[in-house]
Amino acid sequence: MLDFPIEVPLPDKSSWQISEGPSWLVAEQRSSSSQLALRTWRADRLVRRAECEAEARLGRPTIPIVRADAVVDRRALSDPADFDNELIVGVEPNAFGITGYALVFGASVGRCYAAVFTTRVSGKNAEVEVAIRLSLVADRILSHVRVRSVDERAPRRHLVVTPKAASD
Repeated sequence: MLDFPIEVPLPDKSSWQISEGPSWLVAEQRSSSSQLALRTWRADRLVRRAECEAEARLGRPTIPIVRADAVVDRRALSDPADFDNELIVGVEPNAFGITGYALVFGASVGRCYAAVFTTRVSGKNAEVEVAIRLSLVADRILSHVRVRSVDERAPRRHLVVTPKAASD
């Protein structure tokens, strides 16, 4: 399995099924018809957020298309640190109820980041339930994502000291 350099707080972690690879870390919560997919990758040194978004969409065509009339929140996020991040939250009705999404695309020096949360709700109070889920994800999950540094991911090599030779 891949070692993803992303740390993400998941409330009620035991209810999420987590899978890795080949390029996305995916957490699914079937009971709520919700999915969170995250990825970080190397990019050109002077990459822009729009370029990171375009590349993420190429690799994951299921990322919701953002339509202006569906956007309910759009703001900068400070996490993960050292990335220029933008959060976009949207809600759209569909044949089965309501679909909600929270997308984050970020760029840093030579790095890209993407987080894609989607959820579906049907039935009575669907609007309220989608709002609660999106608020939780935006404020308690996506606002606290951490990308581990290269030093934290690198295997630790221990210095081996051998006894000094008797002839020295």
